[in-house]
Amino acid sequence: MENLTTHTGTVETISMFRVLDGQSLVPFAIRVAHDAVLPWNGKRLLEDTDPELDMFPGLAQWWRTANDTWRTNRSSERLTLRDQLDYRNKLTDQLPATGQRVVYNASGMYLAASRVTDTAAVIEHKLYWAAASTEAEALYLVAVLNADATTLAVRPLQGKGQHNPRDFDKYIWQLPIPDYDATNDLHLQLAELARSAESLIGGLELATNRKFEAVRRDVRTALQESGIAAQLDDAVRSLLDVPNPQV
Repeated sequence: MENLTTHTGTVETISMFRVLDGQSLVPFAIRVAHDAVLPWNGKRLLEDTDPELDMFPGLAQWWRTANDTWRTNRSSERLTLRDQLDYRNKLTDQLPATGQRVVYNASGMYLAASRVTDTAAVIEHKLYWAAASTEAEALYLVAVLNADATTLAVRPLQGKGQHNPRDFDKYIWQLPIPDYDATNDLHLQLAELARSAESLIGGLELATNRKFEAVRRDVRTALQESGIAAQLDDAVRSLLDVPNPQV
């Protein structure tokens, strides 16, 4: 479908979303997102044949044009466009979105994680996500996931690529990461460190015209130079009760 003509239109705000993928993520921040239109009515995803779609005239025209293009060019009649986009509930599991989510990369040399507070953001398959109950819990989890100590602790569980460890997937949650406890001083310290890291990275220019791997390296360097990385590592080693090897 690479040579298809792009179609444009004006759609209702309720159908506008921002897609986050692996290139969107750096430690403690989202640097870029991609615009998307979904047939969302606030409660469910609609088929192009659904009469309720006509409550949103702009979306109805855009979505039915998209469906005509899909039917003309799809390789199989098994799935509608809506079914393809929501295969295995990858969208409906996210909608409506909560205001505090944690995302992390599915694979790579280093873990990277960030909070997502944008309820119009949907998360693509190269990122994993989890909903948090509170801002403090989300900050705590982001702090744990971004620490080098966590990357090192999960490496023995990862599959191996040609040169480096590859998939993080759900192996992270095999580590003894405690549930967030608002009465635990170490948990509170980690949440505050994450807040400081967010402030630091929020003040950087996260270039969108550079490869995301290079921007992630720049962010890790900034965290190291600020001293936040070392504090995170010390706190997470205490949390997980792991020694202090060299990365």
